Amino acid sequence: MKQMTLLLSVLALSFNVFAADAKKADKKAAAATTAETYKVDTAASIIEWKGKKVAYGHNGTLKVQAGEFQVEKNMIKSGNVVADMKSIANVDIKEEKDNKKLVGHLSSPDFFNVEKYPTSEFKLTSVTAGKGKDEVVIKGDFTMIGQTHPIEFPATVKFENGTATGQGSLKIDRTKWGLKYNSGNFFKDLAADKIINNDIELTLKIVAKK
Repeated sequence: MKQMTLLLSVLALSFNVFAADAKKADKKAAAATTAETYKVDTAASIIEWKGKKVAYGHNGTLKVQAGEFQVEKNMIKSGNVVADMKSIANVDIKEEKDNKKLVGHLSSPDFFNVEKYPTSEFKLTSVTAGKGKDEVVIKGDFTMIGQTHPIEFPATVKFENGTATGQGSLKIDRTKWGLKYNSGNFFKDLAADKIINNDIELTLKIVAKK
């Protein structure tokens, strides 16, 4: 009789432990499903770029090819943005022939080699609160011309009626990704007016919807 009572006690304890573990698992599963997916609206999103020489510079755009974010309680948890490098365009040169010449050069192996590397991608690794309302600090890995390096930049992100809008600007040192064409760091004999700054300025304007 005592053995039966002991067995029943052990079974009851095991059931309670199992039930508690199952409850914890259910809570974790519920928490994991609270994140919502926001798909990037590629037609409404754009990436702007600027490059400079000593005396002047050029600026233009890149189209966003794809992207999505996982959002929980109006905070981005993960995500990515893919840029279509074949869409590179210049907006400051009005002469069509000169415009095409610059875009062709930027698309060539001297610069972004878009036939071999048709896309660039930013994969977000963390988002932390910034100093002001809607301000955040974004960190992630940026892959361009087949090389990946971490980047970090401030941005503003807003959520309204199932739509997220974000904008952030940063500078990257192009030579870290192997883009060394006419860099004064690597070509010491270049005339001053031929040197192209290492920094490229990028501004991301992203719209994403649930």
